[in-house]
Amino acid sequence: MYFKYEDENLLWHKINLNNICESIEKELSENYRYIGPYYLYHEDILKKRIEIINLALPKSNFYFSVKSLSNLQILKKIRKYPRFGLDVVSEGEILRGILAGFQGSEMVFAGVGKTKNEILLALEKNLKSIHVESIQELKAIASLAISIKKTAPIGLRVNPDIPVDTHEYIITGMDENKFGLSNSELKEALNIIKESSSLELKGFHMHLGSQIREVNPYIKALSNLINLADEINSIWEKPIDYLSLGGGFGIDYESIFEDKKKGFPIEELEKVDIFRNCKYQIDFEPGRFISGYSGILIAKTLYIKEKNNFKIAITNAGMNDLLRPALYKAIHPVLPLIRKENAEYTYDFVGPVCESADFLAKRVTSTKVEQNDRIAVLHCGAYGSVMGSNYNSRPMAPEFIIEDEKPVLIRKPQSIKEMLNLETDIK
Repeated sequence: MYFKYEDENLLWHKINLNNICESIEKELSENYRYIGPYYLYHEDILKKRIEIINLALPKSNFYFSVKSLSNLQILKKIRKYPRFGLDVVSEGEILRGILAGFQGSEMVFAGVGKTKNEILLALEKNLKSIHVESIQELKAIASLAISIKKTAPIGLRVNPDIPVDTHEYIITGMDENKFGLSNSELKEALNIIKESSSLELKGFHMHLGSQIREVNPYIKALSNLINLADEINSIWEKPIDYLSLGGGFGIDYESIFEDKKKGFPIEELEKVDIFRNCKYQIDFEPGRFISGYSGILIAKTLYIKEKNNFKIAITNAGMNDLLRPALYKAIHPVLPLIRKENAEYTYDFVGPVCESADFLAKRVTSTKVEQNDRIAVLHCGAYGSVMGSNYNSRPMAPEFIIEDEKPVLIRKPQSIKEMLNLETDIK
């Protein structure tokens, strides 16, 4: 899966990571006095993932989930693809999209807790659609649209109550979840839109959850949306524009050196009759499927502790840099950048944060890792840097991207002074 060892050096899609990292660390040390962990993205893999989804679903439009990877330079690269827009969930993400060159009509606004300022910004920037999650939200949008003499484009998020096999924290399509409208709420929402002069129904939206690895939930979801759209179009004067099935395409976090096909079989969607013959525009909002494999976290081992049956490698990257293992018990493979010996050892790769949940990976089988060795935490382009924090007063990690086989800084390291300046003026 994009990685291999050659002459004991770890290559990432043909790039010698150790050489790249030496160049990066020299730049960070000389220009910023920074010696901590950093995120590294690969432009060629980003392009490859976009090409996969483009080829698999040639009739669909895609709205990249900004919350999965929000760096402006990454968004600018995604904007080059004609059928790609953005799925945004906050005022900040809307403004990121604008700065990255997207038009408002190329963004859809999701999220369950939209504020007055966010709704007004979405209307001002003429976003393609506001995906509504509750009756009170719909009424708030109608009132705000009237106040600025606008017509709000509405996509109703339907809660399909369809179970999916994934982590409980990333299931979003069950009736017990906070997301979307129930059947009774949907009827009320449709009546509100029909009676309103400031609301226009554009489409219906569903999102089942994340890390979905089978096609059947999407078939069920699309069938539900088609039935709903047919019913509405039979009695409403203006037909709806689109049906959105959200994102959720799973990736294979466990595979390292080969693709074991444990991710979502995206090529199967277009083969299904209900997708191939659908008379409505079908949209998706992928995030992880594109960004997950596109990024890694580079860290260094600070100390090695010997235990009875395994070793603990204490690294300079903590849960403030990569939260997924602590939050979801997520599995991210860890590889040393230089492979030593043929013998294998068992490691816990942990961070310096004062929490037992502060780990990168547990009980990992690896070749020997020693003090000051570089390691790569794989497949963390999605929900990696974006979930970073200043916990334990640790600065946010910088970000680089490999372009034409060279590293380019796309987010500067945060200094401790910059972090503290949010609380007081430091002279």
